[in-house]
Amino acid sequence: MPTLKYTLIQTVKQRERKSKEAQLFLRYSHRSKNVHFYTKKIVHKDCWDKKNQRFKRKYPGYLKGNVYLNTYYQKVEDIVNTAFIEEIDPTVSYVKDQFQGRYKSKTVIQNLSFWDFVNEKFMPNARKRLTKNTLKSYKTSIKNLQKYERHARVKLDWHNIDMDFYYDYQDYYLNFLDLKMNGVGKIIKLLKTILNDATDQGYNTNKTYKSKNFKVLKEDVDNIYLNEEELRTLLDLDFSNSKKLEKVRDLFVVGCYTGVRFSDLGQINYQNIQGEYIRIKTQKTGKDVVIPILSEIRPIIDKYQGNLPKPYTNQVMNRYLKELGELAEIDGDFNTYTNKGTQRLKNTFKKWEMISTHTARRSFATNMYLRKWDAISIMKITGHSSEKVFMNYIKVSQEENAKRILELNKNRNNEN
Repeated sequence: MPTLKYTLIQTVKQRERKSKEAQLFLRYSHRSKNVHFYTKKIVHKDCWDKKNQRFKRKYPGYLKGNVYLNTYYQKVEDIVNTAFIEEIDPTVSYVKDQFQGRYKSKTVIQNLSFWDFVNEKFMPNARKRLTKNTLKSYKTSIKNLQKYERHARVKLDWHNIDMDFYYDYQDYYLNFLDLKMNGVGKIIKLLKTILNDATDQGYNTNKTYKSKNFKVLKEDVDNIYLNEEELRTLLDLDFSNSKKLEKVRDLFVVGCYTGVRFSDLGQINYQNIQGEYIRIKTQKTGKDVVIPILSEIRPIIDKYQGNLPKPYTNQVMNRYLKELGELAEIDGDFNTYTNKGTQRLKNTFKKWEMISTHTARRSFATNMYLRKWDAISIMKITGHSSEKVFMNYIKVSQEENAKRILELNKNRNNEN
């Protein structure tokens, strides 16, 4: 059945300014499609009664304003009722055309399809406020959704992004492509972001994505960290005959004792070195970070006179890091677990096989935590937003955690 409802929609500028004002539209919905008629009213959110679809008393001229809303609503409702009397299906396009014909209105939001919204609204807005890496991740996720469309022979639109799609997409991603759960979780997270944005702007009325069952899948990632003994072994390796491996080792170790992301390592130069600290603006977040220069990496920084060498690509660095790990005999067994349908599969690797550029950052966070740095101090450097996220990030075993607590307790007793 057709529905009419007033809704507040903010412009891009209003959202960017975090304004509480929004434009008031009358939304007409029919057969999973909708169109918005602009009332020419701008309303502060505190002045709008969403439940009763009325201006509150605090709205200037609220009595006259509510009469106007009644009249405006009646205009559209009359078109719908007349269509039913004449046995005409009051489609979105029909009602829009009738309204424009009667009232010469040019204040109608054209209904956009899901992909038109993504390409014309969502991505252009995202380009203005997100980093290159985040945009790259968005584009990859969007390509994955388009691959699914070709596989399933469907065209995604507002009405069919439902629980059937959700479960079918999971099956396609996890079982047909044989990919990992966190990958599909990232795509569902982006999809929910798109749908939230589209719903707020009035283009989507299908709220299935808000169901508790339409959730972002996530599983713990089995990532390693290198302990300080393993890092010392790396530092002791002689690479006088291989400048390439020496460069990779030095950059990796600096990452292990600064917590700097791989994308930020290459920007460290003498201008960032200020006495006992490194000051950088991170590429991912754009935030300024101050990092103490620990004794373990001072010789490396001095070796390059503060200008760290530019890293190879992530792929090349990861290949050389595995070679370094093997040379350093970091070869303990490491188990990983993945979910495949209802099964939990175990895979065993040598630890050096699992080393990557991101191991450095995780090693920093974990080792400094074991050095008894407080979590908040480490988070100031790593940029983690909450202690809960940080504690999931570090790789501290039950035994290491128990040992840390005992040592903290001993220190407290000694102070007393």
